[in-house]
Amino acid sequence: MQSEAIPSSTTPPWSVPFLTRVFRRSRMFFWQYRAAAKTGRALAQQMSSGNMPLMDLWKGDASLGQPLATGIAPLAMLDEDWHNFQWLRDMREYGGQHARTHARRYLLEWLSRHSQWDQTIWHPNRLASRIKSLVLTWSWFGQSASESQQMQFLTSLVMQSNCLVQDLPRIRSADSRIEVLSALLLDHAFRQSDADITSLVKALFLAIDQVVLADGCHASRRPDRHLICLKTLHEIRYALGVIQQPKPRQAHDGEISNNTEIGAHLIRLDAVINLMGAVGRMWRLGDHGLIAMRQGLNASQPQTDHILDKSGPSGKICQHADQGGYIRLASGRSVAVLNTGPLREHLNQQMTAGGEIDAAANALEFSFQKQRIVISAGHHHDLRHTHPNLADLMQGTSAHSTLSVDMINSSQMDHPKHDNRQACVTMAEVGPASGGLLGVASHDGYLPLFGLVHERKVFLTTGGHALKGQDILRYTGEPSNIPSEAILRFHLHPRINASKTNNNTILLKLPGSMAAWKFVSKNSATSLEDSITAINGKPQRCQQIVITVALTGIREHMEIDVSWGFMKQPKATP
Repeated sequence: MQSEAIPSSTTPPWSVPFLTRVFRRSRMFFWQYRAAAKTGRALAQQMSSGNMPLMDLWKGDASLGQPLATGIAPLAMLDEDWHNFQWLRDMREYGGQHARTHARRYLLEWLSRHSQWDQTIWHPNRLASRIKSLVLTWSWFGQSASESQQMQFLTSLVMQSNCLVQDLPRIRSADSRIEVLSALLLDHAFRQSDADITSLVKALFLAIDQVVLADGCHASRRPDRHLICLKTLHEIRYALGVIQQPKPRQAHDGEISNNTEIGAHLIRLDAVINLMGAVGRMWRLGDHGLIAMRQGLNASQPQTDHILDKSGPSGKICQHADQGGYIRLASGRSVAVLNTGPLREHLNQQMTAGGEIDAAANALEFSFQKQRIVISAGHHHDLRHTHPNLADLMQGTSAHSTLSVDMINSSQMDHPKHDNRQACVTMAEVGPASGGLLGVASHDGYLPLFGLVHERKVFLTTGGHALKGQDILRYTGEPSNIPSEAILRFHLHPRINASKTNNNTILLKLPGSMAAWKFVSKNSATSLEDSITAINGKPQRCQQIVITVALTGIREHMEIDVSWGFMKQPKATP
């Protein structure tokens, strides 16, 4: 069940008042099943009379559905993701009558075991996931089920939807509210209810304003959360489109007016989706995968491609997300992405939206054709369970292709987060320059400790055959500690074989018959060292280029800079 970019283990905590918990565990609460059963019976009859089911926007994973289709009680039932019902898509993708029959049996078993309210299993995020899975896969498992089975499924759907409506005001996370609202609107479209959705749509756009910045970047600045939010907005857009469609009996002025209002909501929602799609495509490197920094590795590439392909014109790619804090340079078959760091005025919004302290300001990732060359060490959610200490290190400055001072992170990673020193962008620009594209950014992460501002200039030549850069540390004159050294790192993809040659040149051999690249720097203290990455979800050995710069004289000179470059080499003639 890997169809979500973030696993359900990150489901945000929530609380229900004590008396509400007592009531929901009582028989009185489930007397509501009587009313829900009547609705379920009416819905089952309505479905059988020709009510059109919804079309699912997303695909499952047939390899995950195959073992479930055997009919043997799967171990997946013991996993918390089982309660999300996303395995319905996996079984549907595998296909076959046996898979459909067993899927119904699994659902009936779940209903018999978990119909009693539980704070974990009936968490609003899980409720939303179940409701969406039920209504979007109904045409596969439910439409051909017996009327008695349909009544059981639909009765549970009504009950869960009613509970979700009651819990909506208790949800603090704006992302969770968007998720819940998507489920309620899809359920509304599925049942073709005439209920007023005005309050739901108003709550939706309030939540969107909290988590989507003006440039279309998710406020957390995390690509994985960005893609989940964008996926949910597509579901909402689909639900509103279905609701807007006129019903056979529909004719009076009130319904026409309502459809006009929904049309205005769809226009506004499309604008948000297009902006978010452009930002999502900005994070893609040459292999179409997202950048590794800021937990981009958590996003599933097949689903990412599907989401972004649906999100506005494919050629619309953001070059500078000035609110989100990213710059993209692309020419020929080369792509470079620079994390400029967050704006200070967005820090509280970033943390509220699920972002973390960012110690990767001015970090660079670079690819040529489909091969990543310069990477971030990478943070993947699996590391938190398998290598918790390594997971923390992977979020530090030294794990990214940027500059650090005295082996100190550019942002303080300790708790409490609201008191931490955070590197924020002080200037960022990108645009055409003579012979290529130039991106410039600076951050103030080392200003409180050393009175230093780090500026990085990155220049990609036309055609993408060279990536040149300059890192500058400027002393502002403020009283502070005296730094000893700066270390500039470029982590290399595990498939890159690097070797040092003469004159501080490092030769980079790319896999297969791809042309080699070389790295050059005028600094004499350039070395090639071992490193580690989690770019495929598991720790892997790789190499890193390291440049060490003494800073003892920076207060005298006020500025120290390092120039470097990656140059594509001509292929050797046979």
